[in-house]
Amino acid sequence: DDMGVISTRTKLDYESQKNYTLTISLSDGNTTDYATVFVKVLDVNDNSPVFGATSTAVNIPENAPPGTSVTRVSATDVDEGFNGLVVYTLKGGEGKMDIDASGLILLEKELDREAQGLYNLTVIASDQGQPVRLTALNLTVIVDDVNDNPPVFSSSIYTVSVSEDEVLGRALLTLSATDLDAGDNALVKYQIVSQQPPTPSPVFLVDATTGQLSLSQQLDYETIKHFLVEVEASDGGQPSLSNKALVVVHVVDVNDNPPEFSQAAYEIFVFENLQKGSPVYTFSVADKDEVGIRLFSFLINQSTCQVLPPQLDDGTILVTGSVDRETKEKYELLLVASDNGAPRRQNFTHVSIQVLDVNDNPPQFTKAQYSASVRVATAKEGEFVLAVSATDPDAGDNSVISYSFMDPSDDFHINTLTGEITLSRSLDHITADTVVTLTVVAADHGVPQLTSKGKMSSTLLVNDVNDNSPVFPAWIQTKLSAPENAAGLDLGTYTATDLDIGVNALITYSLEDDFAGIFHIDSSTGKLMTKTSLDRETMDSYELKIIATDSGKPPQSASLVLSLTVEDVNDNPPVFPQKSYSVTVRENEPPHVILSAAATDADIGYNAIIHYTITGETTSFRVGELSGDVATLEPLDYESRSQYTFTLKAFNPGEPDLQDTANITGSSALPQKTLGPSFSVTVEDVNEEGPVFDKPSY
Repeated sequence: DDMGVISTRTKLDYESQKNYTLTISLSDGNTTDYATVFVKVLDVNDNSPVFGATSTAVNIPENAPPGTSVTRVSATDVDEGFNGLVVYTLKGGEGKMDIDASGLILLEKELDREAQGLYNLTVIASDQGQPVRLTALNLTVIVDDVNDNPPVFSSSIYTVSVSEDEVLGRALLTLSATDLDAGDNALVKYQIVSQQPPTPSPVFLVDATTGQLSLSQQLDYETIKHFLVEVEASDGGQPSLSNKALVVVHVVDVNDNPPEFSQAAYEIFVFENLQKGSPVYTFSVADKDEVGIRLFSFLINQSTCQVLPPQLDDGTILVTGSVDRETKEKYELLLVASDNGAPRRQNFTHVSIQVLDVNDNPPQFTKAQYSASVRVATAKEGEFVLAVSATDPDAGDNSVISYSFMDPSDDFHINTLTGEITLSRSLDHITADTVVTLTVVAADHGVPQLTSKGKMSSTLLVNDVNDNSPVFPAWIQTKLSAPENAAGLDLGTYTATDLDIGVNALITYSLEDDFAGIFHIDSSTGKLMTKTSLDRETMDSYELKIIATDSGKPPQSASLVLSLTVEDVNDNPPVFPQKSYSVTVRENEPPHVILSAAATDADIGYNAIIHYTITGETTSFRVGELSGDVATLEPLDYESRSQYTFTLKAFNPGEPDLQDTANITGSSALPQKTLGPSFSVTVEDVNEEGPVFDKPSY
């Protein structure tokens, strides 16, 4: 302008052009002068630092050591001098990271992803101008996981109680382990690494993913009561890290075993006369389960339980009553062992208590006094006089008896084993009736020896006395049979003998009951006969008592009982319950039973078998050969025939084989053995045809 002032027309930008060269002309209109003006643009802090292109997300492993470069940032400022001097500062590094003057972010301290896995950093680039201008850059530092943490169980020791009957496969407990790492490094797998005590095959299984512990085979408390199972949890890192926990398994007893006796059966021997409260036997009973045991006993095979009701005290049978072998020599016990579990289990064993004999009974004579008569005239050395007999309820040697005379005898001898007393010489020196009384001693062979005394009285008779009864032989057959309808049957001769002599030995025979004269016995010979014929249908058996009586005074007698069975003879015909039958049958009905006519026969066995036949109408009717059921053979036609009459015959095939073909009117003469009632069958009309004209047309 006129003043020569140079001014800017637009805003200068140092960053675009730092110098200008101006040529200025000065003219007065005539003369022109030129001058060069050099203009230097001075920098003003009008630009903020600008970051170069960089990733805003950075990954770094957590195990990177201090001094590791995290990332580098770069910012520029187009200003000059202090205005363009960029200084970096870092915020958000939590003291773990810092930035140097070059923009390099370095790791200052160790990282731990599990403590902090992400850092949000702010890098501030500021210039040194006045006023200061700055720019911020946000960075995200992601800490990458490194497998530096093993899995950790929720408990180092787990305890679980499991019933021995626990089902297989069901979860017993769930182990839980956690891993602070991430990804595969935190993927926990479970496995059993040891089991104590060891078994041929594993008892437990653990689910590799869930950690559920279950059974792979059945537990048995009686075999193993506790298990120590070591379970390992490992992660999926490389290398894998692991940890272990101990599972203590207490097997809980279940009452699955009955008590067991040491023997399947016991045979015990005790002496009789044991005192009350004496121990008999102590049993050993065991139960694999941990339950208490109670013992019970029951007496079997005896009528009373008061004789020896055993009491069990800690497995010992005690005597509670009198033990007498002579009353009972053997006790059969059923011994029951019952546990206290739930459910209660029992076992039993058989106990046989054999009572051994003690010599506590002396021999006892069967009679208070024995007597006999000896005929002097016929007496000779060795002749049997009588036999004494004693019994001893003891057993073995304690019951073996020897006989002897308390005082020696010249006339009599006794057999020490049998007790038979015989004459030791003839009795010629006896001239008058004499009574000899001797004392017999019966001694057993026990220790100590027990004895008893008996009296033996023998009357030595010069003349015979009727002191013997008649005796029938033991070999006589007493069961007889005889056919009916026959008279004068010889049933045998039955004779008795008498040791007496003369009149005292003269025997007569008689029947206690001759059944109204049917039977007769010869009084002298004993021959038994029938006087009239027998009829089985009236009486099929008899009991005959024959009495033999001697002629002494007073008389002596004996009896013999015979059982007589009457044998059946075919002497009765079959008999129908009625003489005639009338039956009405509807025409056109199919063949069927129209009447059941059963006859009876008073005979038995084969003689009572009845057969049936029809005489007359055999084309339209039939009868069951053995049943007597009368049936039609074809449908009847009222229009063809309205009534039938025929005879039904019943006969049996016994001996003789008898038949009768005549119509039976209700009685039949023997021996034809048949009976035939008349049958009248009326056919009932059915309206099956309409009226018919006798001519087709009229």
